[in-house]
Amino acid sequence: MKVVIFMTLWQRRWSTVWWSLGAAALILLNMVFYPTFKDQAAELEESLAAMPEAAIQLFGGSTDFFSPVGFLNSQIFFMMLPMILAILAIGIGASLIGREEQNQTLEILLARPISRSKLLIAKAIAGISVVSIVTLISLVIIIATARAVDIDVSARSIILATFMCWLFTLASAAIAFVLAASGKGRGLAIALAAAVALTGYVVSSLSQTVDWLKIPAKFLPFHYYRPEAILKTGNVEVSHVGILLAAIIVLGAISWLVFRGRDIKS
Repeated sequence: MKVVIFMTLWQRRWSTVWWSLGAAALILLNMVFYPTFKDQAAELEESLAAMPEAAIQLFGGSTDFFSPVGFLNSQIFFMMLPMILAILAIGIGASLIGREEQNQTLEILLARPISRSKLLIAKAIAGISVVSIVTLISLVIIIATARAVDIDVSARSIILATFMCWLFTLASAAIAFVLAASGKGRGLAIALAAAVALTGYVVSSLSQTVDWLKIPAKFLPFHYYRPEAILKTGNVEVSHVGILLAAIIVLGAISWLVFRGRDIKS
């Protein structure tokens, strides 16, 4: 099992490096402009206040974009960071098993003295590790840059918001992992998991202004990722953490059940 974990991490070493560098660069590129935006906040706030309410919700749900919390929420946590991590996580979730099957190497792995259960767990641990590495590097860059440009938001708030973003992206990855483990193919797994993540972003954002969307929003992972509230209060809703963890565990269990019962052919 350890061999599979280390082998998978080794295979993804360069992609992990490039994803980490890319995430760090995008975060820095956004954060360094905070002093400029802050100096022009009054004029920019007037322009943004004229935007439709639905559009405001899609950009973070607040017209106070250029306060420290508003800036971090709208520029980093509401869209950019979850988008980067979700793309990474969904791609990994779909390819951990899907790529092995596509390359016809899955049977070779299963011919080794390792059970299907251990193989699936090892692949999941490797995938979570990669996403966690990129998330931790992003967190360090956000905290360091926030201090450098004088964004007065506590490290605790930033850590908790990043933690919830990590859980959201793992839940999205788990959807892709289920589909790939059931033999649906890597492409379809990526497409459907990405569709769920994108639909969750749109529906959860618009549910703040469209009442009939409030119920369907509760069935989508993005609904339980509330970065602005976390950045303001420095606390997370325990129930939201529990729901995302439960979704990851349930989807992981389904992956195990379907993968165990599959007839794998090269």
